[in-house]
This record gives sequence, C-alpha cells and structure tokens, in this order.
Amino acid sequence: MVARPSPRLVEPADEVEPAGIAARLAAAFIDILILVAVDVVVVYFTMQICGISPGELSMLPKVPLIAFLVVQNGGYLVAFTAGGQTLGKMVAGIRIVAEEPADTLDIPRAMTRTIVWIMLAIPAGLGFLTLFGRDHRGLHDRCAGTRVVRASV
Repeated sequence: MVARPSPRLVEPADEVEPAGIAARLAAAFIDILILVAVDVVVVYFTMQICGISPGELSMLPKVPLIAFLVVQNGGYLVAFTAGGQTLGKMVAGIRIVAEEPADTLDIPRAMTRTIVWIMLAIPAGLGFLTLFGRDHRGLHDRCAGTRVVRASV
C-alpha cells in the first residue's frame, strides 16, 4: 500500500493565496502574548517556590532562568511551525507551508525559520521589511524555504 502525502503538501503553489500582512501581524501578536503570559507564570511560580518577593527578583539565578525561557519559547515556535501553524496563526486563519509543494515542513526548516525570525526582530523589526513585497515572504521565509498562506477551510 502506498502512503499518500498529506493534503497540505500537494497544493500547487499557484493555487494558494499568500497571507496578508495584517493576518501575519495579528498571528505574531497573539503568539507573543501567549509566550509572555507563559513566561510571567513561570517566573511567578519560580519566585513562589524559592520564597522570593518581587523586590528580590534579582536573587534568581539569571543564566538558568533565561536558558529555560529561551528553550521554552523557541520550542513553542519550532514545534508549532513544524506543524504548520502556531496558535496565533490558527486564530488568524493562516499557515506555514514549504515553498515547494514536494518538500515537507520539517524540524530543521522550522528551526531555521524561527532563528532567522528572531534575528530579524532584534534590530527594531527592520528585517521584516521584505514582507511588503509582492509575495509577502519575509527573509526568514526565504531562508527556510517556506511561505505563509491562507489556511484552507
């Protein structure tokens, strides 16, 4: 028996509509809100477990906490990107697909996209200017060989 590819991999590239900038911004905003909320909860419970008040926040060991938050936030972005949609993209009705329909959206591609996205966000978001091009593909999409398109219903 021959395994069939998933439906999202067989859509011709010309038949899917690129996601608009507003939808992408809304999805990013939702994802950032989710990550910040989870980070605040993690720091709060860490302080509770250690018996530290907000005024003593500087007593927490910074390197392990920052490392944990980086792994947690990066893991969210990579895992959901490899699945095609973050929670924000689900709400916005968009998804990530491989540039070429024959390619798959795998972990290395998702990691590349996430790492480049973070590097582009650091200099005041100037790296996202390529989103205003005709195909609405950011530099992170070009580096990872991905596109963000409207999710089919």
